[in-house]
Amino acid sequence: MTSLAATFRQADSLYQSFPDFSAWPAPTEDDLQLWDNFGSRLEEMRKEAPPEAIRNAGEVAVRAAAMDTGAIEGLYTVDRGFTMTVATQAIAWEHALEEKGEEVRELFEAQLAAYELVIDAVTRKLPISEAWIRALHEKICARQPTYRVLTDQGYQEQELPKGSYKTQPNHVRLTDGSIHPYSPVDQVPSEMYRLLEQIRTPEFESSHPITQASYIHYAFVVIHPFADGNGRVARALASVFFLRAHSIPFLVFANQRRPYFDALHQADLDQTRPLLAFFRERGIDTFQLVIDHLLTAEAPAPENIAARIRLIDEVALRLLQAAGEQFRTQFENLRLPPHFEVYVELTDDVDVNFENYRQVMGWKSLLLVIEDLEHKIDSETNVTVLIARDRADPFSLCLFEIDGSDDDLEVRFEDVHPEISESLRLRLVNWCRRLLGRMLKQFEESPGRS
Repeated sequence: MTSLAATFRQADSLYQSFPDFSAWPAPTEDDLQLWDNFGSRLEEMRKEAPPEAIRNAGEVAVRAAAMDTGAIEGLYTVDRGFTMTVATQAIAWEHALEEKGEEVRELFEAQLAAYELVIDAVTRKLPISEAWIRALHEKICARQPTYRVLTDQGYQEQELPKGSYKTQPNHVRLTDGSIHPYSPVDQVPSEMYRLLEQIRTPEFESSHPITQASYIHYAFVVIHPFADGNGRVARALASVFFLRAHSIPFLVFANQRRPYFDALHQADLDQTRPLLAFFRERGIDTFQLVIDHLLTAEAPAPENIAARIRLIDEVALRLLQAAGEQFRTQFENLRLPPHFEVYVELTDDVDVNFENYRQVMGWKSLLLVIEDLEHKIDSETNVTVLIARDRADPFSLCLFEIDGSDDDLEVRFEDVHPEISESLRLRLVNWCRRLLGRMLKQFEESPGRS
């Protein structure tokens, strides 16, 4: 039986280096036009958007890239909904992440921190060098203690060296039993040196970001210089050039893993156009993601509108309840004979309609009843509060007696919210006094009491 070491030595001899940049294709005119359409739209939106909205929209894309880069490698599983919950920092996003486990949270945080190092290369604060790439690997894999190694005894977990080139072959055995070769260990330094020489040429520097990102990504994964974590580093490297051009990362969602790997495989067969198309599509997807978040930031927030809608109704209901409490207090202060009783009940069975007003949600009204138990007579009325349909109306609330007098109490919103003003309290006392007087007058004039 052939040992794995012998198989890997044979795979070393099959390694084919990455092409020179001069052999790498450029985007087509259609590619460029499509890219420029979305890129121009994003840049125009950024000119009008507030800095915070721009920062937040970009952060969403980077967080999504950091979340799914580990999932692509099978370190954990995610779906698009979970990723966007974490990326947008939606309500309970931290809880959703915690449910995945402490290990996933730590991996995500390390991957997100690695994009901070990417920014140093984007701004050219630090050059893309071997030292910088090793530091990027160390940071992006900081919370991954081990990796799977194929040995003669099968796969084993071994400690992952971080920030250091591989010391043993990391060729991959495919599902059909064949071996996909990467750079032999002893060739890694020279291959990395050649890659960096290629990206420092004037031709590379002046090329389109699709070309730059796809080339450095492909060349890097062909070399596979680290024991593990090469895919994550490659995607971070590609992000440098998308971020330089348009402040967007190279974002591949976990559910795009299959077409992503297929495009890389086709590039191994010297069919590089599909890989450029994949990078173009991912860039356009990210343009759309950022544009969508900028549009959403500009649009009225439905939760804020809903809160304001609820607030006016809550304030109206507070006014109605205050009227009921004042009515009861005044009745009890009259010290009527014990056979007089009062009922103040909040109901929702009275529907009123006025052209310029709407009723409070739930058709709330106060049923007020004064009952003379001895003479078996009573007086009752319904009081409700209406909300002005015209937001410009200074008196947005109106307290009135349904089918009663024309004695309406028009009220400003600010006299009820955040608390009832002293002037409104006085007006409410007088209004309830008038209402109570009208109701008691009915007893005085009732034939049943003569």
